Amino acid sequence: MLSEGIRLALLTLMSAVRRPLLHKLALLLLATLVAGMLAACTSTAAPTPTTTSDGPPPTATPDPLRPLPTPTIDPLQRTADLLTAAYFIADTVERTMPAVVQVIATVEQTNVFGQTTPGVAQGSGVFFHEEGYILTNEHVVEGAVDVEVVLSNRQRLPVDIIGVDKATDLAVLKVDPQEVEDLVTLRLGDVGRLRIGEWVVAIGSPLGFQGSVTVGVLSAKGRSLGTGGERLDNLLQTDAVINPGNSGGPLLNLNGEVVGINTRVIRESLDGAISIDGMGFAISADTATAVSQHLIEFGRVVRPRMGITVQDVTPTAVTERNLTVDEGALVVSVAEDSPAARAGIEVNDVIVQVDGIPITGTSQLVLMLLTDYRVGDTIDVEIVRAAVRFTFELTLEEVNFDDEEEQGGGNEGGDEP
Repeated sequence: MLSEGIRLALLTLMSAVRRPLLHKLALLLLATLVAGMLAACTSTAAPTPTTTSDGPPPTATPDPLRPLPTPTIDPLQRTADLLTAAYFIADTVERTMPAVVQVIATVEQTNVFGQTTPGVAQGSGVFFHEEGYILTNEHVVEGAVDVEVVLSNRQRLPVDIIGVDKATDLAVLKVDPQEVEDLVTLRLGDVGRLRIGEWVVAIGSPLGFQGSVTVGVLSAKGRSLGTGGERLDNLLQTDAVINPGNSGGPLLNLNGEVVGINTRVIRESLDGAISIDGMGFAISADTATAVSQHLIEFGRVVRPRMGITVQDVTPTAVTERNLTVDEGALVVSVAEDSPAARAGIEVNDVIVQVDGIPITGTSQLVLMLLTDYRVGDTIDVEIVRAAVRFTFELTLEEVNFDDEEEQGGGNEGGDEP
Protein backbone atom coordinates (compact mmCIF):
# COMPACT_ATOMS: atom_id res chain seq x y z
CA MET A 1 0.00 0.00 0.00
CA LEU A 2 2.84 2.34 0.91
CA SER A 3 4.77 1.57 -2.28
CA GLU A 4 1.67 2.24 -4.41
CA GLY A 5 1.18 5.60 -2.70
CA ILE A 6 4.78 6.57 -3.27
CA ARG A 7 4.55 5.53 -6.91
CA LEU A 8 1.45 7.66 -7.45
CA ALA A 9 3.08 10.63 -5.69
CA LEU A 10 6.16 10.28 -7.86
CA LEU A 11 4.13 10.17 -11.08
CA THR A 12 2.17 13.22 -9.97
CA LEU A 13 5.31 15.22 -9.23
CA MET A 14 6.98 14.21 -12.49
CA SER A 15 3.95 15.22 -14.53
CA ALA A 16 3.33 18.47 -12.64
CA VAL A 17 6.85 19.84 -12.39
CA ARG A 18 8.42 20.82 -15.69
CA ARG A 19 11.27 23.14 -14.81
CA PRO A 20 14.53 21.16 -14.31
CA LEU A 21 15.56 22.85 -11.06
CA LEU A 22 12.13 22.45 -9.48
CA HIS A 23 12.05 18.89 -10.76
CA LYS A 24 15.27 18.18 -8.87
CA LEU A 25 14.01 19.77 -5.68
CA ALA A 26 10.74 17.86 -5.91
CA LEU A 27 12.55 14.56 -6.30
CA LEU A 28 14.83 15.33 -3.37
CA LEU A 29 11.81 16.25 -1.27
CA LEU A 30 10.09 13.04 -2.28
CA ALA A 31 13.16 10.95 -1.38
CA THR A 32 13.28 12.60 2.03
CA LEU A 33 9.56 12.03 2.51
CA VAL A 34 9.94 8.35 1.61
CA ALA A 35 12.75 7.92 4.10
CA GLY A 36 10.68 9.56 6.84
CA MET A 37 7.62 7.46 6.12
CA LEU A 38 9.64 4.26 6.13
CA ALA A 39 11.28 5.18 9.41
CA ALA A 40 7.90 5.93 10.98
CA CYS A 41 6.41 2.65 9.77
CA THR A 42 9.28 0.33 10.64
CA SER A 43 10.66 1.76 13.88
CA THR A 44 9.75 0.12 17.15
CA ALA A 45 10.07 1.64 20.57
CA ALA A 46 12.76 0.09 22.72
CA PRO A 47 11.58 -1.15 26.13
CA THR A 48 12.33 1.27 28.91
CA PRO A 49 13.84 -0.34 32.00
CA THR A 50 11.79 0.38 35.15
CA THR A 51 13.17 0.71 38.59
CA THR A 52 11.70 -0.67 41.77
CA SER A 53 12.29 0.10 45.38
CA ASP A 54 13.64 -3.43 45.90
CA GLY A 55 16.94 -3.00 44.07
CA PRO A 56 18.95 -1.39 41.19
CA PRO A 57 17.54 -1.14 37.67
CA PRO A 58 17.83 -4.32 35.60
CA THR A 59 20.62 -4.58 33.01
CA ALA A 60 20.31 -6.25 29.62
CA THR A 61 22.19 -9.53 29.26
CA PRO A 62 23.28 -10.38 25.69
CA ASP A 63 22.21 -13.79 24.44
CA PRO A 64 25.32 -15.50 22.96
CA LEU A 65 23.12 -17.81 20.88
CA ARG A 66 21.20 -15.01 19.19
CA PRO A 67 22.85 -13.74 15.94
CA LEU A 68 23.40 -10.03 15.48
CA PRO A 69 20.89 -8.33 13.18
CA THR A 70 22.00 -7.97 9.56
CA PRO A 71 21.91 -4.39 8.21
CA THR A 72 19.44 -4.07 5.35
CA ILE A 73 18.90 -1.50 2.63
CA ASP A 74 15.26 -0.68 2.11
CA PRO A 75 14.38 -1.20 -1.58
CA LEU A 76 12.01 1.78 -1.60
CA GLN A 77 14.71 4.12 -0.29
CA ARG A 78 17.19 2.73 -2.81
CA THR A 79 14.67 3.25 -5.63
CA ALA A 80 14.09 6.85 -4.58
CA ASP A 81 17.85 7.50 -4.48
CA LEU A 82 18.39 5.99 -7.93
CA LEU A 83 15.50 7.93 -9.44
CA THR A 84 16.90 11.16 -8.03
CA ALA A 85 20.39 10.39 -9.40
CA ALA A 86 18.97 9.45 -12.81
CA TYR A 87 17.19 12.78 -13.19
CA PHE A 88 20.25 14.70 -12.01
CA ILE A 89 22.27 12.93 -14.73
CA ALA A 90 19.71 13.58 -17.46
CA ASP A 91 19.41 17.24 -16.45
CA THR A 92 23.21 17.60 -16.39
CA VAL A 93 23.49 16.19 -19.91
CA GLU A 94 20.73 18.46 -21.19
CA ARG A 95 22.42 21.57 -19.79
CA THR A 96 25.99 20.73 -20.85
CA MET A 97 25.58 19.10 -24.26
CA PRO A 98 25.60 22.42 -26.19
CA ALA A 99 29.11 23.16 -24.88
CA VAL A 100 30.58 19.90 -26.25
CA VAL A 101 31.95 19.87 -29.80
CA GLN A 102 33.27 17.35 -32.26
CA VAL A 103 36.81 18.19 -33.41
CA ILE A 104 37.75 17.26 -36.98
CA ALA A 105 41.41 17.66 -37.95
CA THR A 106 42.87 17.35 -41.45
CA VAL A 107 46.30 15.75 -41.22
CA GLU A 108 48.94 14.76 -43.75
CA GLN A 109 49.66 11.03 -43.92
CA THR A 110 52.63 9.37 -45.58
CA ASN A 111 52.07 5.97 -47.21
CA VAL A 112 54.59 3.16 -47.70
CA PHE A 113 55.74 4.73 -50.97
CA GLY A 114 56.60 8.03 -49.28
CA GLN A 115 53.64 9.82 -50.79
CA THR A 116 51.77 12.37 -48.68
CA THR A 117 48.00 12.22 -48.71
CA PRO A 118 45.41 14.06 -46.60
CA GLY A 119 43.71 12.18 -43.78
CA VAL A 120 41.17 12.97 -41.11
CA ALA A 121 41.45 12.60 -37.33
CA GLN A 122 38.55 13.30 -35.04
CA GLY A 123 37.91 13.72 -31.35
CA SER A 124 35.94 15.89 -28.97
CA GLY A 125 36.31 19.18 -27.14
CA VAL A 126 34.50 21.53 -24.77
CA PHE A 127 33.95 25.30 -24.61
CA PHE A 128 35.34 26.61 -21.32
CA HIS A 129 35.63 30.36 -21.92
CA GLU A 130 33.23 32.96 -23.28
CA GLU A 131 35.90 34.22 -25.70
CA GLY A 132 35.46 31.02 -27.69
CA TYR A 133 38.28 28.92 -26.21
CA ILE A 134 37.97 25.13 -26.46
CA LEU A 135 39.87 22.45 -24.54
CA THR A 136 40.78 19.18 -26.27
CA ASN A 137 43.63 16.65 -26.41
CA GLU A 138 46.96 17.39 -28.04
CA HIS A 139 46.91 14.03 -29.80
CA VAL A 140 43.59 14.94 -31.48
CA VAL A 141 45.14 17.88 -33.37
CA GLU A 142 48.74 16.61 -33.60
CA GLY A 143 50.11 17.29 -37.08
CA ALA A 144 46.90 18.98 -38.21
CA VAL A 145 47.01 21.36 -41.17
CA ASP A 146 43.38 22.39 -40.73
CA VAL A 147 40.90 22.02 -37.86
CA GLU A 148 37.18 22.64 -37.57
CA VAL A 149 34.57 21.91 -34.93
CA VAL A 150 30.99 20.72 -35.21
CA LEU A 151 28.62 22.03 -32.54
CA SER A 152 25.69 20.12 -31.08
CA ASN A 153 23.35 22.08 -33.38
CA ARG A 154 25.41 20.85 -36.41
CA GLN A 155 26.99 24.28 -36.96
CA ARG A 156 30.52 23.89 -38.37
CA LEU A 157 33.22 26.46 -37.60
CA PRO A 158 36.93 26.79 -38.39
CA VAL A 159 39.24 27.05 -35.37
CA ASP A 160 42.71 28.32 -34.60
CA ILE A 161 45.14 26.24 -32.56
CA ILE A 162 46.22 28.57 -29.75
CA GLY A 163 48.73 26.16 -28.25
CA VAL A 164 49.44 22.52 -27.45
CA ASP A 165 51.21 20.76 -24.61
CA LYS A 166 52.37 17.23 -25.36
CA ALA A 167 53.48 16.60 -21.77
CA THR A 168 49.87 16.80 -20.54
CA ASP A 169 48.13 15.89 -23.83
CA LEU A 170 46.18 19.15 -23.77
CA ALA A 171 45.45 21.71 -26.48
CA VAL A 172 43.52 24.98 -26.60
CA LEU A 173 41.57 25.92 -29.72
CA LYS A 174 39.64 29.11 -30.46
CA VAL A 175 36.66 30.10 -32.56
CA ASP A 176 35.23 33.54 -33.15
CA PRO A 177 32.58 33.75 -30.39
CA GLN A 178 30.48 36.08 -32.56
CA GLU A 179 29.98 33.25 -35.06
CA VAL A 180 28.69 30.77 -32.48
CA GLU A 181 24.94 30.47 -32.22
CA ASP A 182 24.01 30.57 -28.50
CA LEU A 183 27.49 29.94 -27.09
CA VAL A 184 27.44 27.78 -23.95
CA THR A 185 30.58 27.42 -21.81
CA LEU A 186 31.31 25.12 -18.88
CA ARG A 187 33.23 25.85 -15.71
CA LEU A 188 36.35 23.88 -14.79
CA GLY A 189 35.50 22.30 -11.43
CA ASP A 190 37.36 21.83 -8.16
CA VAL A 191 38.85 18.33 -8.25
CA GLY A 192 39.81 18.57 -4.59
CA ARG A 193 36.12 18.36 -3.66
CA LEU A 194 35.47 15.24 -5.75
CA ARG A 195 34.79 12.07 -3.78
CA ILE A 196 35.76 8.58 -4.88
CA GLY A 197 32.56 6.82 -5.97
CA GLU A 198 30.86 10.04 -7.09
CA TRP A 199 28.82 9.92 -10.30
CA VAL A 200 30.57 11.29 -13.42
CA VAL A 201 29.38 11.73 -17.00
CA ALA A 202 31.49 11.50 -20.19
CA ILE A 203 30.27 13.22 -23.36
CA GLY A 204 31.95 13.01 -26.74
CA SER A 205 31.95 11.64 -30.27
CA PRO A 206 33.21 8.04 -30.13
CA LEU A 207 33.74 6.68 -33.64
CA GLY A 208 32.14 9.87 -34.92
CA PHE A 209 28.81 9.35 -33.13
CA GLN A 210 28.42 12.93 -31.92
CA GLY A 211 26.84 13.64 -28.55
CA SER A 212 27.28 10.16 -27.07
CA VAL A 213 26.88 9.96 -23.28
CA THR A 214 28.26 7.39 -20.85
CA VAL A 215 27.95 7.34 -17.08
CA GLY A 216 30.11 5.88 -14.33
CA VAL A 217 31.78 6.73 -11.07
CA LEU A 218 35.06 8.35 -10.13
CA SER A 219 37.29 5.33 -9.44
CA ALA A 220 40.45 7.12 -8.27
CA LYS A 221 42.34 10.42 -8.31
CA GLY A 222 46.02 11.22 -8.78
CA ARG A 223 46.78 8.31 -11.11
CA SER A 224 49.91 8.18 -13.29
CA LEU A 225 49.96 6.36 -16.60
CA GLY A 226 52.84 5.30 -18.87
CA THR A 227 56.57 5.76 -18.65
CA GLY A 228 59.20 8.02 -20.14
CA GLY A 229 58.13 10.91 -22.34
CA GLU A 230 54.66 9.41 -22.75
CA ARG A 231 53.86 9.53 -19.04
CA LEU A 232 50.78 11.41 -17.84
CA ASP A 233 50.21 12.43 -14.23
CA ASN A 234 47.40 13.66 -11.99
CA LEU A 235 44.80 11.67 -13.90
CA LEU A 236 41.27 10.79 -12.85
CA GLN A 237 40.26 7.16 -13.27
CA THR A 238 36.68 6.27 -14.13
CA ASP A 239 34.60 3.31 -15.23
CA ALA A 240 32.52 5.53 -17.53
CA VAL A 241 33.05 4.05 -21.00
CA ILE A 242 35.62 6.00 -23.06
CA ASN A 243 36.18 5.02 -26.69
CA PRO A 244 38.19 6.42 -29.62
CA GLY A 245 36.63 9.79 -30.44
CA ASN A 246 35.87 10.57 -26.80
CA SER A 247 39.39 12.00 -26.54
CA GLY A 248 39.29 15.66 -25.61
CA GLY A 249 35.70 15.57 -24.41
CA PRO A 250 34.66 16.52 -20.88
CA LEU A 251 34.25 14.33 -17.82
CA LEU A 252 31.54 16.07 -15.78
CA ASN A 253 30.25 15.99 -12.24
CA LEU A 254 26.51 16.24 -11.64
CA ASN A 255 26.81 20.01 -11.18
CA GLY A 256 27.73 20.21 -14.85
CA GLU A 257 31.33 21.21 -14.12
CA VAL A 258 34.25 19.85 -16.14
CA VAL A 259 36.36 17.79 -13.73
CA GLY A 260 38.52 16.17 -16.40
CA ILE A 261 39.37 15.98 -20.10
CA ASN A 262 39.06 12.40 -21.35
CA THR A 263 42.34 11.12 -22.74
CA ARG A 264 43.08 7.39 -22.43
CA VAL A 265 41.53 3.96 -21.95
CA ILE A 266 43.28 0.74 -20.96
CA ARG A 267 41.96 -2.42 -22.59
CA GLU A 268 44.72 -4.88 -21.73
CA SER A 269 47.74 -5.29 -19.46
CA LEU A 270 51.14 -4.01 -20.60
CA ASP A 271 52.17 -7.48 -21.79
CA GLY A 272 48.84 -8.01 -23.54
CA ALA A 273 48.14 -11.15 -21.55
CA ILE A 274 45.16 -9.84 -19.58
CA SER A 275 42.04 -8.18 -20.98
CA ILE A 276 40.92 -5.16 -18.95
CA ASP A 277 37.53 -3.49 -18.91
CA GLY A 278 36.38 -0.26 -17.34
CA MET A 279 39.63 1.69 -16.94
CA GLY A 280 39.28 5.12 -18.49
CA PHE A 281 41.41 8.14 -17.65
CA ALA A 282 40.90 11.89 -17.81
CA ILE A 283 43.31 14.79 -17.33
CA SER A 284 42.38 16.46 -14.06
CA ALA A 285 40.66 19.85 -14.29
CA ASP A 286 43.27 21.45 -12.02
CA THR A 287 45.96 20.46 -14.53
CA ALA A 288 43.79 21.68 -17.41
CA THR A 289 43.23 25.02 -15.68
CA ALA A 290 46.94 25.71 -15.24
CA VAL A 291 47.94 24.48 -18.70
CA SER A 292 45.18 26.39 -20.51
CA GLN A 293 46.19 29.62 -18.77
CA HIS A 294 49.78 29.16 -19.97
CA LEU A 295 48.71 28.29 -23.52
CA ILE A 296 46.41 31.32 -23.79
CA GLU A 297 48.98 33.69 -22.29
CA PHE A 298 52.21 32.38 -23.85
CA GLY A 299 51.16 29.92 -26.57
CA ARG A 300 53.10 27.23 -24.69
CA VAL A 301 53.54 25.97 -21.15
CA VAL A 302 56.43 27.59 -19.29
CA ARG A 303 57.45 24.89 -16.81
CA PRO A 304 59.68 25.49 -13.79
CA ARG A 305 62.36 22.83 -13.52
CA MET A 306 64.22 21.30 -10.61
CA GLY A 307 66.17 18.95 -12.88
CA ILE A 308 65.21 15.63 -11.32
CA THR A 309 63.29 12.52 -12.28
CA VAL A 310 60.92 11.29 -9.59
CA GLN A 311 58.48 8.46 -8.96
CA ASP A 312 56.04 7.57 -6.21
CA VAL A 313 57.29 5.86 -3.07
CA THR A 314 55.79 2.38 -3.41
CA PRO A 315 56.18 -0.65 -1.08
CA THR A 316 58.43 -2.20 -3.73
CA ALA A 317 60.64 0.91 -3.85
CA VAL A 318 60.85 0.98 -0.05
CA THR A 319 62.12 -2.61 -0.01
CA GLU A 320 64.47 -2.38 -2.99
CA ARG A 321 66.06 0.95 -2.01
CA ASN A 322 65.91 0.57 1.80
CA LEU A 323 63.86 3.73 2.20
CA THR A 324 62.86 4.92 5.65
CA VAL A 325 59.66 6.76 4.59
CA ASP A 326 56.58 5.37 2.89
CA GLU A 327 55.37 8.44 1.00
CA GLY A 328 56.84 11.31 -0.94
CA ALA A 329 58.55 11.77 -4.32
CA LEU A 330 61.52 9.45 -4.82
CA VAL A 331 64.42 10.92 -6.81
CA VAL A 332 65.59 8.36 -9.40
CA SER A 333 67.91 10.63 -11.42
CA VAL A 334 69.45 14.09 -11.22
CA ALA A 335 70.38 16.05 -14.36
CA GLU A 336 73.90 17.44 -14.55
CA ASP A 337 74.28 21.13 -13.72
CA SER A 338 70.59 21.37 -12.82
CA PRO A 339 69.15 23.36 -9.89
CA ALA A 340 68.78 20.13 -7.91
CA ALA A 341 72.35 18.99 -8.64
CA ARG A 342 73.79 22.35 -7.65
CA ALA A 343 71.77 22.33 -4.44
CA GLY A 344 73.01 18.86 -3.43
CA ILE A 345 69.99 16.61 -4.05
CA GLU A 346 70.96 13.01 -4.86
CA VAL A 347 69.44 9.83 -6.26
CA ASN A 348 67.36 7.89 -3.67
CA ASP A 349 66.52 11.07 -1.77
CA VAL A 350 62.82 11.28 -0.98
CA ILE A 351 61.24 14.73 -1.25
CA VAL A 352 58.82 15.08 1.67
CA GLN A 353 58.18 18.85 1.75
CA VAL A 354 58.39 21.89 -0.51
CA ASP A 355 58.21 25.25 1.24
CA GLY A 356 56.72 23.52 4.27
CA ILE A 357 53.97 21.74 2.32
CA PRO A 358 54.00 17.93 2.74
CA ILE A 359 54.55 16.00 -0.50
CA THR A 360 52.68 12.71 -0.69
CA GLY A 361 53.50 11.69 -4.26
CA THR A 362 54.70 12.52 -7.73
CA SER A 363 51.46 13.96 -9.11
CA GLN A 364 51.23 16.46 -6.27
CA LEU A 365 54.81 17.67 -6.79
CA VAL A 366 54.45 18.03 -10.57
CA LEU A 367 51.14 19.89 -10.23
CA MET A 368 52.49 22.15 -7.47
CA LEU A 369 55.43 23.27 -9.60
CA LEU A 370 53.13 23.93 -12.55
CA THR A 371 50.42 25.86 -10.67
CA ASP A 372 52.16 27.55 -7.74
CA TYR A 373 55.59 28.56 -9.06
CA ARG A 374 57.22 30.40 -11.94
CA VAL A 375 60.66 30.20 -13.49
CA GLY A 376 63.13 32.05 -11.25
CA ASP A 377 61.33 31.31 -7.97
CA THR A 378 63.45 30.04 -5.07
CA ILE A 379 62.08 27.11 -3.05
CA ASP A 380 63.08 25.13 0.03
CA VAL A 381 63.06 21.37 -0.57
CA GLU A 382 63.12 19.00 2.40
CA ILE A 383 64.34 15.47 1.67
CA VAL A 384 64.94 12.29 3.65
CA ARG A 385 68.25 10.54 3.05
CA ALA A 386 69.04 7.38 5.05
CA ALA A 387 66.62 8.42 7.82
CA VAL A 388 68.16 11.91 8.08
CA ARG A 389 66.31 15.05 6.98
CA PHE A 390 68.00 17.78 4.96
CA THR A 391 66.66 21.05 3.53
CA PHE A 392 68.04 22.48 0.29
CA GLU A 393 67.39 25.84 -1.33
CA LEU A 394 67.24 25.95 -5.11
CA THR A 395 66.10 28.32 -7.86
CA LEU A 396 63.77 26.94 -10.52
CA GLU A 397 64.78 27.06 -14.18
CA GLU A 398 62.68 26.62 -17.31
CA VAL A 399 62.24 23.15 -18.75
CA ASN A 400 63.79 22.81 -22.20
CA PHE A 401 62.55 19.58 -23.75
CA ASP A 402 64.77 20.00 -26.83
CA ASP A 403 67.92 20.13 -24.70
CA GLU A 404 66.81 17.13 -22.68
CA GLU A 405 66.22 15.10 -25.84
CA GLU A 406 69.68 16.05 -27.18
CA GLN A 407 71.25 14.95 -23.88
CA GLY A 408 69.27 11.70 -23.93
CA GLY A 409 67.77 12.62 -20.59
CA GLY A 410 64.28 11.17 -20.85
CA ASN A 411 62.41 10.23 -17.72
CA GLU A 412 61.90 6.47 -17.90
CA GLY A 413 60.01 5.26 -14.90
CA GLY A 414 59.21 8.67 -13.50
CA ASP A 415 58.41 12.30 -14.05
CA GLU A 416 60.70 15.26 -14.43
CA PRO A 417 59.78 18.35 -12.45
